Amino acid sequence: MTVGVGALGVGSLPVLEAATTAFGLDEETTIFFAGLTSATLGTIVAWTAYRGYARNDSRPMLFLALGVAFLTAVPFVLSYAVDRVADATDATVLLVVTACHLVGLVAIVRSFRRPNST
Repeated sequence: MTVGVGALGVGSLPVLEAATTAFGLDEETTIFFAGLTSATLGTIVAWTAYRGYARNDSRPMLFLALGVAFLTAVPFVLSYAVDRVADATDATVLLVVTACHLVGLVAIVRSFRRPNST
């Protein structure tokens, strides 16, 4: 999968240009590190929610942890893994990421339910 602004068909993005200039990196590397930062922060939030689940035996916190993980870290890892291992098309990678986002959102919505309700 080629990651770049040109592939999006939007031309040049000022924020991406500023980041690539500031860090001296190409667009693909800048996008990778932005995704890595997002996945890392998401993992910290998910781990914190999981610790809340373990400490209080709170199932909503478990679902929240899973939801945050599937919204941030899992799509990042799977998008690069699917692309590298299977040499997948952009559509396949997008499908994997979208499926992860859907699972994450369902888990977060599930975390809103009261523990005693069915």
